[in-house]
Amino acid sequence: MPVNNFPRTHEIFIKETIRMLDHLIINLDTTAETSLQSQIQQSVVEAILARAILPGDKLPSSRALAGQLGVSRNTVVLAYQALIDTGYIQPRERSGYVVSIDAPVSHLAAVPGVAGAEDGGEGVDWRDKIVAACSDIRPVRKPLNWREYPFPFVYGQVDDELFSLTAWRDCARQALGMRNFGRMVGDFGLSDDPMLLNYICSRSLPRRGITARPEQILVTLGAQNALYLVAQLLVSGDRWVVIEDPAYPDLRDILQQRTDRITALPVDTGGLVIDEPTLAGSDVVFITPSHQCPTTHTMPADRRRALLDLAGRHDFLIVEDDYEFEMNFLESATPALKSQDRDGRVIYVGSLSKSVFPGLRLGYLVAPEPLIEEARALRHLILRHPPGHAQRTLAYFMALGHYDAQIRRLRRHLAGRRRALQRALESHRLFTQSASHFGGTSFWVRGPDWLDSRQLAEQAAADGVLIEPGDVFFAPGSSPLNYFRLAYSSIPEARIAEGVSRLASAVETVRRARG
Repeated sequence: MPVNNFPRTHEIFIKETIRMLDHLIINLDTTAETSLQSQIQQSVVEAILARAILPGDKLPSSRALAGQLGVSRNTVVLAYQALIDTGYIQPRERSGYVVSIDAPVSHLAAVPGVAGAEDGGEGVDWRDKIVAACSDIRPVRKPLNWREYPFPFVYGQVDDELFSLTAWRDCARQALGMRNFGRMVGDFGLSDDPMLLNYICSRSLPRRGITARPEQILVTLGAQNALYLVAQLLVSGDRWVVIEDPAYPDLRDILQQRTDRITALPVDTGGLVIDEPTLAGSDVVFITPSHQCPTTHTMPADRRRALLDLAGRHDFLIVEDDYEFEMNFLESATPALKSQDRDGRVIYVGSLSKSVFPGLRLGYLVAPEPLIEEARALRHLILRHPPGHAQRTLAYFMALGHYDAQIRRLRRHLAGRRRALQRALESHRLFTQSASHFGGTSFWVRGPDWLDSRQLAEQAAADGVLIEPGDVFFAPGSSPLNYFRLAYSSIPEARIAEGVSRLASAVETVRRARG
């Protein structure tokens, strides 16, 4: 958490609304992200729902409320109109605005002798009731208020400068149009948006050298959801799984819910180290060959062929997580491992959130039809299908050329940021680092052997610098502490040099503290 002079997360502003016939008290926060019109609307709704004002109560005139709040009358008129449209208030001739008679103000009656939720469930021994624990996961933690830090080297967050909100809003409006209404609002549990599938088949996959039919593709809630579905279908307690070390922490946690038979093979500058005895005894191998997570190394062609040969010889499957394939701005990316698969042994996982924005939570799974059929049925049981509006909006974003423009914009800015970070790290000579040869969005950094990156992260945050400690990427119990990740997708190029300088000062502070 930020300390010293760095702000904490904006707390939701407090609004006090009281019932009066001609006067309504609303506190506005001009620093909030929501518009003044929305704040007025929200305040009135909360007052009605809390029974602070009741059906039939008269609201101040738009002119009076605008004068009271110090805003334009048009702002109040628009807020009132929105409340009329949603049925909370109604205009009354010669009386202005009143709370609607059918406004939703009723509360559930209390049941005598029944404890409320506020007791915290103290009468239940939840440790005895819960049959599967997930709270011991080790995710990469990202502060919600990362934007308030001046030097956020955090991975996977969107930079406002690099995303066209206007284009996305226009696509969302088209998706909301009557032409798309049935597809957007319908329940299509066992299908996906055909328009989106078409663009995945015709645009995304060919860039990775992959040819697939719509029947071989499943849209998921991000790449992680795809990994979860695959693990549920292919991994059980009696099956052996191989992962990389270090590896994506959430993948390890997903697999540990299914089996204890997990072997972590080391990675080098060519990605996963091929160990035939270990691989021969495995059932499924999970890898990130094009851009190893988190080291960023790429598996060379000869090692890919060797892995595919071993998979055919020993009958194991390969799950390829190609999470950052669009971020190639230095040279052409290596074709996906799936593109060389002739036996249908490679299951491909792609992400659309990385190149648009992480909150989109859309990805996809490419596999032979028998697996896709089962994955679709399992998805149906869990969440039915990803939201139709998000799928159709993304389809328009791709169809109208905004997606490709977004990729070009990202590559242009990321190239400059990568150069700036490389120069800054080399100038201080405190670390050794690796980065993808074709681009990417982060550096995997190794500090001095004595360094504890968790302590470094805490010290650096006090000076406005956010980094990601690397211990969570390694298997528990054997985690080296001197690794961390520096991402450059979320920090402006002009701030990178000073951010690294402050990080170097934090290293010195930690060193002195160790004595």
